[in-house]
This record gives sequence, structure tokens and C-alpha cells, in this order.
Amino acid sequence: MNNDLARENILGRVRAALRAQAHPPLNPSGAAIFPPVQDLEARFREEFVFLKGEMIDTADALREFLKAFPAIATDGSDMVRRAVGDGNASVRSADLGVTGCDCLVARTGSIFVSTRSAGGRALSVLPPVHLVIARRDQLLPDLDAALARLRRAYGQRWPSQLSLISGPSRTADIEKILVMGAHGPKRLAVHLTE
Repeated sequence: MNNDLARENILGRVRAALRAQAHPPLNPSGAAIFPPVQDLEARFREEFVFLKGEMIDTADALREFLKAFPAIATDGSDMVRRAVGDGNASVRSADLGVTGCDCLVARTGSIFVSTRSAGGRALSVLPPVHLVIARRDQLLPDLDAALARLRRAYGQRWPSQLSLISGPSRTADIEKILVMGAHGPKRLAVHLTE
């Protein structure tokens, strides 16, 4: 008997709540949710380094960085060739994969790469270290701006793969222990050019 009374009490409160009219949602204001990014390069650097990415600032620093890798595979693009030369290894045997990118997202420190901008699917994920050569004009404030640029660039002919990379590969699936390089490169670096 007590169960029936309790059940009816609960259902009565639910029925009463359903009869009450909810407040209508507020009209969208159109205001930005986040403040605008003032300095794209500084913000990208801050977020990217926080995600354990490495910034390579000068041509001299880039030459020093490259000395540590005997086997380098590149995407063959003019921009990459000007920055690092031609690769000397296949993607499967490379210690370092060097690619271009579609754009860099300052707010999140992320990199968009596609099969068209990164020389296929494997070069940005198979070697243990990935180096991205990007132009400063590829820096964009946020994901909205990045997606707008991608829509303009690709129209109705999108690449077969588009990846958003936010730092080196990592997982903490097993016992909440962070493991770097579990599903891709253990290190990720960016070198900005003009």
C-alpha cells in the first residue's frame, strides 16, 4: 500500500510539472562566445607548446633539428623542399616525416592536414616524429575560420582524409597512464615560414 501511495505521489508531481510552462530560451545575441585572438602566432605557440608540441623558430634551429634524423621522408611539395630539401627515405623507414598543412588553428594549437596537403595519409602518422612546415598566413584564429578556409579551398572536391592534429599522439586508456606515440608520432614539431 505504501508503494502505491509513493508512486502516485511521484506521478502527481511529474504531472504538475508537465502542466507548468517552461521559460522560452533567450534569443541568440550574435556576440562572440570567446574573445577574439589578438596575436595569432603567439596564441598558436602557447597552445601548441602546452600540448607538448615543439616550435622550431629559425632556419638554424631547423638545420640542427634535422641533424638528429638520418632517415627523412617528405611530401615533395615546393614549400617543404625549400625548407628541408628532398627526403632520403621512404615513409615506412623514415625517422622523420615532413609535411605541409592546410592551416593552423591559433585558439587550440591544432593543425589541419589532409591527403592533399600532407602528401597522402601515412606521412603524418607513420614516422615516430612529424615536422610540419607552415606559412604564417596559414595561421587562423579558430575552428570556424579554419573550416571556412577549407570550404573555400576544396568546394565540392574534399580530400579523402582530413585530420585535426592537437599535439603528439597520446592515450591514457590503460589505467589512466599517459602514453605518448601510441597511435602516431611521439613528437610533433612546427616550423613557420614567410
